[in-house]
Amino acid sequence: MSVDGPDATSRGARRAATSSARRRLLTWVAAVVVLVVVGASIAVVQVRAARAADVGAAMQQAAEASATQAARVAADAAAARAEEARLAREASLAAERAAAVTTVQAQAAAAEPVLAASAGKVDDDAVRQSLATAIEAARTAITAAAEPTSPTAPGAAGIVAAGTAVDTARAAVEAAQATWQQAADAAAAAKKSSAASKQPTTGSSEADLAAAAAAAKAAAGGVPVWVTSVPTADGDGSNGHMPMSSMCLIGWGTDQIGSPQYLRCDAVDALTRLNDAFRARFGESLALDLTYRSYDEQVRIAAYYGALAAKPGTSSHGLGTALDVQEWPGVYGFGTERYAWLVANAPTYGWFAPARVRETGAYPEYWHYEYGPGRTS
Repeated sequence: MSVDGPDATSRGARRAATSSARRRLLTWVAAVVVLVVVGASIAVVQVRAARAADVGAAMQQAAEASATQAARVAADAAAARAEEARLAREASLAAERAAAVTTVQAQAAAAEPVLAASAGKVDDDAVRQSLATAIEAARTAITAAAEPTSPTAPGAAGIVAAGTAVDTARAAVEAAQATWQQAADAAAAAKKSSAASKQPTTGSSEADLAAAAAAAKAAAGGVPVWVTSVPTADGDGSNGHMPMSSMCLIGWGTDQIGSPQYLRCDAVDALTRLNDAFRARFGESLALDLTYRSYDEQVRIAAYYGALAAKPGTSSHGLGTALDVQEWPGVYGFGTERYAWLVANAPTYGWFAPARVRETGAYPEYWHYEYGPGRTS
């Protein structure tokens, strides 16, 4: 029988103590490991959080920088559009000024010969002075327009207004000259009538008129001077006998000796529109030679030219529906730019060159045009 002694008890106690110490050690180690793992996890989380914060801040900065750049680009684009619009406005204004200058130059050029031709042929010279002043103002506006940046440079509206003033003043001079001319013609007719009353009455037969034409031819050195006729108050409306009530004064130009020009009123209206287009194209008005032709004048012309002239009483001039431009071959002659333009464009306004007077016609006359809406030959 075995009995445990003190040594055995001591060994058991030591074993128990050792086991307890080991358990405490293991618990401590486990706690340390847990603490280390937890600390490491916390550190990782903190690192990740810091990184996330850094990334968020970087993204915010990038977003802000992008927004700033976009705003700058938008501002630059807006500034570019504003500059483009400004340049477009300046170009448009410059084009308007240039067009206005071209028109006013033509208006002033058309008015200057009217001013010169009316010297001594108006009852009140104040109307001529008004025209001279208007022409000078137009020239000044044209010169100032050449320096658009000058504070005194007129805009297109100011230039157009200067041209309108010229046209208005020119019309007043033309009307005053026409009034003066009518009075002068009436006085001349009265004087002629008085002189004729003192001579044997010869009537107005074609033979008498032919003799007058021959005398005119001799007096003019072989070439008589033909002039535009003045309608009479008592005309019956037949060819060469048009009444003044159905005729109108053409607003510009005179014949070669300064007499006013007359046509039927609807023909004058159409011719005025044609002349506006002609002036816009060439910077000058149509230079008119002869328009209305009385019956007596047709007889004189037929006596001089023979078969080349229309039979008296049949001329379109005698109805106030025909005109001759000046016989300037280098200006209005066949093959010139003005002739080609008139043949192409005059029908739009009711005027045309009849086939018989075209270059290949039976009676070529580059200067002759007739009025007949809808006709081209």
